[in-house]
Amino acid sequence: MAARLTRSASKAAQTATKAAAASPVASKRPRPTSSADAATEPPTTPKRSRTAAEGKAKAPETPYVPPTPNTQKVLEKEAHEAEEVGEKEGAVLLHPKPTFDFEDARKHLTSVDARWGKVMASLQCKPFEGEQTDPFNPFRSLVSSILGQQVSWLAARSIQHKFCRLFFSHLPEKAPPPGTPGITPFPTPHQVVDLPDRTASLRSAGLSGRKVEYIVELAERFVDGRLDAKKLWSMNDDELMKTLVECRGIGVWTVHMFLIFSAKRGDVLPVGDLGIQKNLCKWYSHDPSIAPSIHPRKLAPPSPTKLGSTSVGTPKKGKKKDEGEYASAALPEGDNEGEGHGLGKLAALGGAEVEQEQVIDLDEPAKEEKEETEVDGGEFVFPETSNNLTPAVLRSRLNGKKLKGNIYLTPLEMEELTAAWAPYRSVACWYLWSLSDGTGDP
Repeated sequence: MAARLTRSASKAAQTATKAAAASPVASKRPRPTSSADAATEPPTTPKRSRTAAEGKAKAPETPYVPPTPNTQKVLEKEAHEAEEVGEKEGAVLLHPKPTFDFEDARKHLTSVDARWGKVMASLQCKPFEGEQTDPFNPFRSLVSSILGQQVSWLAARSIQHKFCRLFFSHLPEKAPPPGTPGITPFPTPHQVVDLPDRTASLRSAGLSGRKVEYIVELAERFVDGRLDAKKLWSMNDDELMKTLVECRGIGVWTVHMFLIFSAKRGDVLPVGDLGIQKNLCKWYSHDPSIAPSIHPRKLAPPSPTKLGSTSVGTPKKGKKKDEGEYASAALPEGDNEGEGHGLGKLAALGGAEVEQEQVIDLDEPAKEEKEETEVDGGEFVFPETSNNLTPAVLRSRLNGKKLKGNIYLTPLEMEELTAAWAPYRSVACWYLWSLSDGTGDP
């Protein structure tokens, strides 16, 4: 009976409280609150006002402040010293001998397809043409590739800048805009291995835990002699591939880029690169008597937003991604089809840097200017393939009829289509990357 009375009294008290709160008189009186009530009571600040206040409190993004002339001299000195130390430690080869003569490549490619003459006269092949004075720094090239995996090329630049700043405090706090002149020093493998509080420091630069493991292991391989710049330079392409894919975080596509842009090998065909596949289809499905023209919209200053893809996707469901490799055919995904990586991503990795005003448009042969774009040469012969490819078949693949695996060409088809370009397929591939529309879609 007592329990019933207690519950009845409690229910009556609750009813009275609600009635009092609803009355006009009670609404004017301050409601007493306990400490527990105060903790759970909704805040009195409106949501919109709170958001605005938070926006005002947020610190503005730090702008890029270029180094002073004196600081820049210090950075250049540190860069040269790091390379000299790297050479003594076996991580750098300061004066590598050219692996082939670019003029031989020009003559050969032009002899098998006269269109290459106009293309090569219109655009300088930076990795191979002219005096080659860049040192062979495999540690820097491979670390840059690892840092660029699974992130946009702009994010890769920022992370690499923070990474270098761990070792060279004179670097500006913020990474310079793309295209900014200047020399950036890069740490040696010993500096990475000896970095105090190594894991925490590298994570603070924006590296994931897995990338920290990859880079530390790579540095250790150079420190203990398993990897050596002179030995790598002297290896043939197959030996380099076998040696580098043994390193965690380095896969086939990364090695292909390394062979072309770092080791300067002349006859590399990256069969997994969708940009190369797509432009091969375009190259062989166009009228071979007309060379690609330079489109007027390309006559603009370089723009960091128009160099290539700025987004990288994740592996699709059901598709297992190789360790350290990019999604979709071992490439960074730039769009839904895994494309959009020809210029931007490679530029971030020190690869296909192309002046924006010198990009050739493979989609626009400019029929109205046919007389100016016609090329002189012998009769063009479409490459013979084991499955009888034709220009019509290539056009159908460009129009949506791709092969299984969302690819344009099989490795065998690519080998057969480019057989006549050997032993200078690296040069041809660099130009194929350059034959993009500048928006990341080859």
